[in-house]
Amino acid sequence: MSTTPQSADAGRALRSALGRFSTGVAIVTTLTADARHTGVTVNSFSSVSLEPPLVLFSLSRRAHIYAVFAAARGFTVNVLSQKQKLVSNRFTRPGTLVWDDIVHHKGANGCAVLADSLAWFECERHVDHDGGDHVILVGRVVAATVSERPPLIMHRGRMHTLSNDSR
Repeated sequence: MSTTPQSADAGRALRSALGRFSTGVAIVTTLTADARHTGVTVNSFSSVSLEPPLVLFSLSRRAHIYAVFAAARGFTVNVLSQKQKLVSNRFTRPGTLVWDDIVHHKGANGCAVLADSLAWFECERHVDHDGGDHVILVGRVVAATVSERPPLIMHRGRMHTLSNDSR
């Protein structure tokens, strides 16, 4: 990058470069203070440790849902399958989420487990870390389940599916 680190051009260039790294897509669910389901689409999910079993995701401090996750005791990371692109899109828009037609069940931690997910990780809140304009939320996995479905992938700011699943 030939732009200065603080410029808008540098920010766009960095975002573009980061977008070249393909990631999975997940919806992280939790409960509001009044025990209603809520969630957010992320592609910033990663494993941290097997012993103890830890995973993380990051969330913008400016996200409409940040305060809910800041107060949450647990969360569930639902790794999305290619069938869930439309569901993923619904969790990116603040204030429009209606759970009536989202097929899910309540996990052991009370958070929503979404039907057709590729995998899900039910977590207890472990620790948060400062991540600049984001917070890194680390959860201790108390249950994990997998299925055999093709994944939903994020690349260059768009969702894709794998055309040749090499299982």
